[in-house]
Amino acid sequence: MAHPPTDPTSIAEISRRLELTRRALGLTQVMMGRLMGTISNGQAWGNYESGKRRISVDHALALSQNVGLPLDWIYQGRMVNLPPELREKIQHLMLEAPPQTLTRRLRRAGNEPPAVSPARHTSIRRGGASRK
Repeated sequence: MAHPPTDPTSIAEISRRLELTRRALGLTQVMMGRLMGTISNGQAWGNYESGKRRISVDHALALSQNVGLPLDWIYQGRMVNLPPELREKIQHLMLEAPPQTLTRRLRRAGNEPPAVSPARHTSIRRGGASRK
């Protein structure tokens, strides 16, 4: 069964590209936040990367200025204007396992089975009064 094409302008796809970009650059969420002009501990970037919020135009413009990320990559997924070295790293990452936050989102949505956790042992009470 074929999957419907994804909308490259959706928050989920934008967040996936932001995570891929950060990983390709080898930076932390805090560092990316600082590059886009925030003084938070990475919370703003984390919200963008997790898909809780769409990256603002002001922050995207700051990334464009400071890192060379073209807006058409951030908002539309067009790789043509990415710096060649960054484009190669992102393409390499895209061939690997899905980004971590994307994997977590898929698990929450029920599209991928959750990681297997060890079985919990429960004790059975025999006799005695019931708990209230």
